[in-house]
Amino acid sequence: MGSLNKPWHNQLLTELAAAGLSSEIFPNEHFELLSLHEGKVVLNLMSLNHPKLPEELVQLQTEHKLKNVQVIHLWEDVWLNRKEQVLSRLKSIIGLNLKIHARKTEVIRLSQKEANEFLSINHLQLSVGARYRYGLAIDNKLVAVACFSGLRKMHNGIINYRSTELIRFANLLETTVIGGFTKLLSHFIKHHQPNDVMSYADRDWSIGSAYERAGFTLVETTTPAAILLDKTTSIRTFPHRLGDISTRDQYLDIFNTGNLKYILYCEKP
Repeated sequence: MGSLNKPWHNQLLTELAAAGLSSEIFPNEHFELLSLHEGKVVLNLMSLNHPKLPEELVQLQTEHKLKNVQVIHLWEDVWLNRKEQVLSRLKSIIGLNLKIHARKTEVIRLSQKEANEFLSINHLQLSVGARYRYGLAIDNKLVAVACFSGLRKMHNGIINYRSTELIRFANLLETTVIGGFTKLLSHFIKHHQPNDVMSYADRDWSIGSAYERAGFTLVETTTPAAILLDKTTSIRTFPHRLGDISTRDQYLDIFNTGNLKYILYCEKP
């Protein structure tokens, strides 16, 4: 049976309790699991010295999804480096965050610097470069951000067909802007008129509910991907982005469970 006896497990249990997230150990022979929200959410605690294969984690997700239970794969490095973001995301999934209605907010255009500052604090995966950046503000306080790529002409046989990618979306920590995702998305579509919007949901954390509520269509489930974790900086990167690695020993081999690829097909303006 999996046992929760590692230092980071104890820290996690303490912080969950302090955040008002009740949890209990979920007995399992092969995984270290925590049950949250009366069993509706299960955390699979992935230590860096794990002996697991990606396919085992995907199977765990699939088995629990049949029971309407969401499995989240929480890696040790993510917890140790992004505690506040992890707790906020869990509270959002369970419905414990402060709620703000999007109708009370205004859409504002953001610089890359402003988006970076917000996402570095409020998104699990930090910020990225983006062509278009928008936020929702209330009383001059930024409460949500969405970042989009430039529009790309697609060679799919349709004249002037343009696609864009929603690269990042995040709410303010401890906050959920109800309708914020669709408000920012609608604003972007109105002003830039893409034919479709594509985005990826991280399968370690998401079952794609926000996308499906916004009208996106699931078009692909990608396979798990190998990831290299720098032992010194704890920065994650994909192997192909490093090229030839002369200092291979400085990295740990980890992985994710892939992504859910969604597309929103927009009506013609």
